[in-house]
Amino acid sequence: MVKLTPIEQEMFVKAQPAVFNPCIGAWGRRGATNVRLKAARKHTVRRALEGAWLLASPKSLSSRFKEDH
Repeated sequence: MVKLTPIEQEMFVKAQPAVFNPCIGAWGRRGATNVRLKAARKHTVRRALEGAWLLASPKSLSSRFKEDH
């Protein structure tokens, strides 16, 4: 499970419905997203993890990460 913004979640689910799907209930409506690792490619999971990390990380740290990429 990764925690994304609802917009990011929608994009991942639309792009790869065999890999991503919203969690059930309020968690899913708020961006909690199941990831089927067997169906996923490494770079896709990495992008989802980066999105989740940027959402949860301290702003001072995430702003430095964004500058590097």
